[in-house]
Amino acid sequence: MPVSEVHHVAMTVSDVDRAAEFYEKALGYRRTLRTDVGGPGIEVSLGLPAGTTGRVQYLQGPSQVGQLELIEWNGTPRRTATGGHLELGPFLLSFAVPVEEMDELHQRLVDLGAECLTTPNRVLLENYGHITAFAARDLDGNLLEFVSLPSREEIRAQRREGGR
Repeated sequence: MPVSEVHHVAMTVSDVDRAAEFYEKALGYRRTLRTDVGGPGIEVSLGLPAGTTGRVQYLQGPSQVGQLELIEWNGTPRRTATGGHLELGPFLLSFAVPVEEMDELHQRLVDLGAECLTTPNRVLLENYGHITAFAARDLDGNLLEFVSLPSREEIRAQRREGGR
């Protein structure tokens, strides 16, 4: 039996309040559960060193699926990977955005201080169709992708035409 959809993604951040404000303003997500974590139960269940504590803020988009859990752990944060394409582990977080909102979202991210790697760009994916997308790094350097996908009808048409 398959497992359900991804419920949430947990991201370590350097400042939970700053990160929550960024994602609220950038994505329009809303803050939900705010809690502190720590103690033997969380240490055992997540394989954390003794004495690890964290401040947690959940943010929710239009549905309860795909929430963001932002965690600021005690200790000094460090980046050991840059999210490069050859680094093992999560590469990016991708968010679906209506094509007509792409330019406004791009500008909002620029205004919030995110490093946008490009402006919204239309690209043809073989055997799929045209997408419009751009990538940006949040305030901690995490790679985010914003993408507008073709409709099912556009995908079917693209496949009928042989992926051209």
